[in-house]
Amino acid sequence: MKILFFGDSHWSANSLVSLVENGWTITGVVLRKKTSDDSLESTAGKLGLDIYQPEKCNSEEFVRTVKMLTPDLNLSVSYDQILKKQIIDSAPKGFINFHAGKLPYYRGRNIINWAIINGEKEIGLTAHFVDEGIDTGDIILQKTIAIEWEDSYAEVLGNVTMKFPDLVSETVSLIESGQFNRKKQSHLIGTYFPKRMPGDEWIDWRDTSLNIYYKIRAISRPGPGARTVMDGKTIVVWRSTYDPEWPLYNAIPGAIVGIEEEGIRVKTGNSTIILNDCEPVESAGDHHHPLFKISTRFEPFLNSYMEKIKD
Repeated sequence: MKILFFGDSHWSANSLVSLVENGWTITGVVLRKKTSDDSLESTAGKLGLDIYQPEKCNSEEFVRTVKMLTPDLNLSVSYDQILKKQIIDSAPKGFINFHAGKLPYYRGRNIINWAIINGEKEIGLTAHFVDEGIDTGDIILQKTIAIEWEDSYAEVLGNVTMKFPDLVSETVSLIESGQFNRKKQSHLIGTYFPKRMPGDEWIDWRDTSLNIYYKIRAISRPGPGARTVMDGKTIVVWRSTYDPEWPLYNAIPGAIVGIEEEGIRVKTGNSTIILNDCEPVESAGDHHHPLFKISTRFEPFLNSYMEKIKD
């Protein structure tokens, strides 16, 4: 069975290696027009595989190229172009996408970040046939990975990256054997999430401690880090601690209400949160902050940040 492999990133590269190690024939590797890193291209090159990088994967020219390669099965692991009927139908055994979300929930983009932001206790890994919708095709195989209370984006991303190759190889085995059940999504209620954009990283201190805690975890390294402002300086927050038992009370959201061994305690919309690791963007790496004193305040409102960005 010949496979044409579409993808990007480390989990894609690791999945490609797994397929080759398990004896599958890879007829080519298709990169994103703009790759997030060089891991897949480098891996494909080391494996001696042909590499393609079309500007538009649905163009007649590239569809002809795919048909000339005569794949039995097309696979997508983190490929970012929306696929149309001609290329979906270009391999007799179908086009399969591997998605880091528990479909039919968590369709769309940046799903790991959104799952943490929503306080999920697990994240899904789903293999599904591609149709002309977005993550709406029939499900072939689905697994889950636990998200622990203190897991950051890096830890969840690492767990997903580690598990993806097994999901890909197991799915390909099922397709070749024909021993699988297709679970339709068309009648199921689902959720869709848009791509996160610059500006989404700002903290609104009027929000609850729990929501702020989730947000900081969700976009910590290797993400951009949650952002806030004090005295006109942008502060990036990498790690925080939240105690659900801390009292609920009203005060000024964004005000520093404690300097503790673990970090600085900040008032939120309903309680407090400790910032364990934060630094001014202008002096990254300097964790000793004369800015942070009792009663000084972070800018609490999102509108303040938008005005700062405009200026």
